[in-house]
Amino acid sequence: MAKIQVSITGINGFTQRQLSIIKDISSRQLAAIAQATEERIQFHILYSITRLGSTGHLARAFKAERISSFDWGVGRISYLNTTVPYWRWINFGIAGTGRRIPPGTNENPRIKGHFEPNENGRFVKGSPRFPMNPTKAITPHNYIQRTLDDQNTIIANVLQRIK
Repeated sequence: MAKIQVSITGINGFTQRQLSIIKDISSRQLAAIAQATEERIQFHILYSITRLGSTGHLARAFKAERISSFDWGVGRISYLNTTVPYWRWINFGIAGTGRRIPPGTNENPRIKGHFEPNENGRFVKGSPRFPMNPTKAITPHNYIQRTLDDQNTIIANVLQRIK
């Protein structure tokens, strides 16, 4: 996300109180923009789910958080990489290594299990143990790009609401 910077010229004409009010308003606006962005990316993730029984874990991993006294961000990559390492696969349809088709049993013998009807047809490790060798690339969901496409609307709505 592009960094937004507020510059005030002619500071000599402003009193300390006016500067404090401006900083307070801009801080609340940035926090609200980050929160609205978090809600929007979570919406795009949840809306793009194609398989029943999703836990929503991926969507909840995208959080708005204060980075510094004036900066906010949504979706810290180091947190995503440890909490939901598959986020890149689902968003871009490609792993961080450039791989497009997930690994299977032929490459990693530990990937054995079965498709479980009680788990909405999801592959579950364990008995009975059958190999799984995907041949089809994961379709990208592009939830990050969709959220970025909504950024101007999110910012306009927050600025209209918090003045």
